[in-house]
Amino acid sequence: MKRAHDAVHHSGSCWRLGAAALASACALGCGQADFFGDLDQIAVPEAPAAAKLKKENGGTELEATDWSHIPVPPSDAPKLVPISMVAPIYAKPDKTSETLGYLRVGARVARSEQPVSKRACPGGWYAIRPLGFVCAGPDASVKEDHPIARALNVEPDRSAAMPYKYAFVRAIAPNYLRVPSKAEQFQYEMRLERHLRNHKKLSHKWDALDVGANDVPLDKAGVAIGGIPGDAKPMGLNERFGGNGDDSVPWWLEGERRIPNLSSFKAPSYAVIAKRIKRHAGVALVGTFVAGEKAQNRRFAIATDGRMIPADKLKADSGSPFHGHSIRDVGLPVAFARKAGARWWDLEGGKLKKGERLGWREFIALTGEVRRIQGVRMVAARNGRWARSKDLKTAAKPSKLPSWARKGNKWIDISIVSQTMVLWEGDKPVYATLVSTGRDGLGDPKKTLSTPLGTFRTYQRHVTTTMDSDVADSQFELRDVPWVMYFKGGYAIHGAYWHDDFGRSRSHGCVNVAPIDARFTFLWAEPPVPEHWHAAYQNEAFGEGTLIHIHK
Repeated sequence: MKRAHDAVHHSGSCWRLGAAALASACALGCGQADFFGDLDQIAVPEAPAAAKLKKENGGTELEATDWSHIPVPPSDAPKLVPISMVAPIYAKPDKTSETLGYLRVGARVARSEQPVSKRACPGGWYAIRPLGFVCAGPDASVKEDHPIARALNVEPDRSAAMPYKYAFVRAIAPNYLRVPSKAEQFQYEMRLERHLRNHKKLSHKWDALDVGANDVPLDKAGVAIGGIPGDAKPMGLNERFGGNGDDSVPWWLEGERRIPNLSSFKAPSYAVIAKRIKRHAGVALVGTFVAGEKAQNRRFAIATDGRMIPADKLKADSGSPFHGHSIRDVGLPVAFARKAGARWWDLEGGKLKKGERLGWREFIALTGEVRRIQGVRMVAARNGRWARSKDLKTAAKPSKLPSWARKGNKWIDISIVSQTMVLWEGDKPVYATLVSTGRDGLGDPKKTLSTPLGTFRTYQRHVTTTMDSDVADSQFELRDVPWVMYFKGGYAIHGAYWHDDFGRSRSHGCVNVAPIDARFTFLWAEPPVPEHWHAAYQNEAFGEGTLIHIHK
């Protein structure tokens, strides 16, 4: 497997951009309204003078299609800031070249000090770290104090299982583009007076929140190292909606200031809202504030695209704390208790004796020994005890390894029947967990909600991406689904913040994974998504995607 660093050439202290990438599997785009006038119309330095001179006068002749001479910017170089939800990264300074991935508003990525070209990009093409080129213009700026970049200066937290704060819509709500007045709230929100009255009376119940995925301690590799600490407390109102502790109205929403419409939903420049969001939809949040008296002193939450939703119409969620286990030391087979009433059994005098109950989804290392005792199929655990096979979801040890299980190659094994996922490095299993595959089991994916069987490779990796009801296991939009790895068309392995039902088939065909496991898998798999990028696509520079084997 060709790794990313193998494709970026190093000469002395100067990194140089490597080979071009393969084409993106899907085109991405995003509309954007003009914001604060022409601030993104920046002055661009001229190209290096040496490139303009004739060769006989000491100039340099550059081949139009060869960009390998461009050094990769160091980490402390000036920054390029995306000012849209999708700022494409190209293999060459050419919009017809292969797409390597994209940046998202909130990021800041090191760039070349001067543009390398202005071809079909008046603002200039800039080399970024660690490879690729971005056009400064409607999607990105070299002005680090650009108002959009200042306003939405939040990146997904890659150190956390839940990279954003998440919530579900409890009642249909507008996506506001600016702080709405009281009259506008009543105009755009149905039965608002009754809703506010009920929320005031029942907020202690409606806003109840438990600890979750981000409260589980992790080691440096992302493996859970224990349960949630006993002194962990649920997030307060500010934190749960993406706040930094300050409830004041942000500078970019003061008075009648408008938020840029970065969403894909087109709205006229005078619009107060950009579409409504349906009940039960999931949203990711990057900020919150309490508006003034003119806006009824309501709290609003800011979504990743800058639109605002009344917080009293949101139910915050902390994600499932369930997680798998490292099996580097124990190997296979392993199992998870996943049946009500499952318990340990002890074998005394050839007869089974009831032991204590197993915890829900408790991890069990097995020996591989199977016996039928008193007419029941029992499996032996490494602690010397027994469990009923039917009470467990078991990741079995394969009788024969596939041809690709060699030389430390990373690959992922998923079983539809057992609803398990095992990560492998060559012939060594390293991690096991429960998943939720397509709800129709082993049906035909073309006709049913089933996960396709076969051997695939990941071809796109997104830190987060939005899924609709045709893709996710929901009838509603799910924004910013985390840790997404596409392997076949719209099928992906991804984190699921909307349920805690791992170990049972229930998706629309994707492989749902608990947030902690999804993050671990995403960071473990190859190729990596570079720092500050929001997505990377399979290409020559990054190397092949991780192999995924899905079977019965």
